[in-house]
Amino acid sequence: MIAGVSFDSYYGQGNAAEIAAFEALAGVVFPEKYKEVSIGFNGAFILNKPVFKFYNRLLGEDVTSSAGMFLPFGEIEGSFETMEMKYQHPPEDFVQGLIIFSVLGNGDALCFDYRENRQSEDPGVVMWHHEASPGSDAELSFVASSFSAFLDMLFERPPE
Repeated sequence: MIAGVSFDSYYGQGNAAEIAAFEALAGVVFPEKYKEVSIGFNGAFILNKPVFKFYNRLLGEDVTSSAGMFLPFGEIEGSFETMEMKYQHPPEDFVQGLIIFSVLGNGDALCFDYRENRQSEDPGVVMWHHEASPGSDAELSFVASSFSAFLDMLFERPPE
């Protein structure tokens, strides 16, 4: 458990060397908590608190969203959804300076925001909306000021 959040993974533990190699490739430094999660659970998904609320600029309202499954590092047989693949082959018209770490089922993505400082050790977290017009105000929604703050926002899915 990290920050009160329980994780699991289909791919086992992560590899610190693969994470460091990605950081060097992208010229970024990931938050320590994110690296801790990724080393413990490569391609992590959240068991106990899988959702969060944020103001969705595309929809113009507060929404509850799943945190999705974090992208795994390294070569995963049969998968094109890895950190390296998403970085080397980003979605069309993807915003420069963002690093996708979780792709949601609707095509949107949770991203670290390195637009102002590629060497920030604690970048903000934003939601990239794939259906928004590129460059528009609705393309990105602020989620949290840091990865730790993002983890603190997570809560149990309310009963339906």
